[in-house]
Amino acid sequence: MNRPRYYSSSSASRGPEIFYGYCHETKQMRMMDYPDFMRNWQTGYSNLYSGTASAMQPIASVLSAMMQGAPAYQAGPAYLPRHHWRHYRYERECGCCEDDCGCECCISCCADVVEYARCGEIRHIPIVFDNDSRRERDVTLQLGNFATESGLDVGWKTEVSPKEFKLAPCGHTTCVLSVEVDCSKLTRREPDQLAINVPGQRAVDVESCKVAYATLSAEGCTVCPLVIAVAVLPERCDAHHTSCL
Repeated sequence: MNRPRYYSSSSASRGPEIFYGYCHETKQMRMMDYPDFMRNWQTGYSNLYSGTASAMQPIASVLSAMMQGAPAYQAGPAYLPRHHWRHYRYERECGCCEDDCGCECCISCCADVVEYARCGEIRHIPIVFDNDSRRERDVTLQLGNFATESGLDVGWKTEVSPKEFKLAPCGHTTCVLSVEVDCSKLTRREPDQLAINVPGQRAVDVESCKVAYATLSAEGCTVCPLVIAVAVLPERCDAHHTSCL
């Protein structure tokens, strides 16, 4: 009986052919005994390892160059510091930097109310006071000046309405805080360039997001003074774009 060349003459003494696997000699699946199965398995593992090693060779070369300080470390954008990645990508592909850090506002975690605005606007911020008790309360509101976190008084005109009211038992009252956002102290422009709510002239704009804070205390109310934060965004932030084509 003619046997294929991958069988040895002593195959009868090697055990039954109970293993089904891929044979690298015949390039097909077949039944094998244990030694034959292990031999083919080791061959497949060796081929897999050698193929993986060749695929990983470029990465290994780059890592070796990085450790040795070779110029290849500075060869392309993949090796730029993390804070340059986006800028490099948009600068090379689109000709501009799409990520605008000036539109990100750093607001203190102690702020109870956050309002976003733009230069020249008058923002109306409604605040509801709830009375959880069964007795009437006489409440008087007092608003402090708006100032930046560094202590700069921005000089905004503000108004609270109503300033005094009676809070009914288990009732609520809505008060409106009006803020006129004047950016004249938040920019470095010359005084003759500063304008707000002047007919025919645009209000001065800020270069990046600026945040001002004020405290609103409610005498007669058990609530702690509220910290009001107004974040002033540049005009370019979240602006609507349209094409002339």
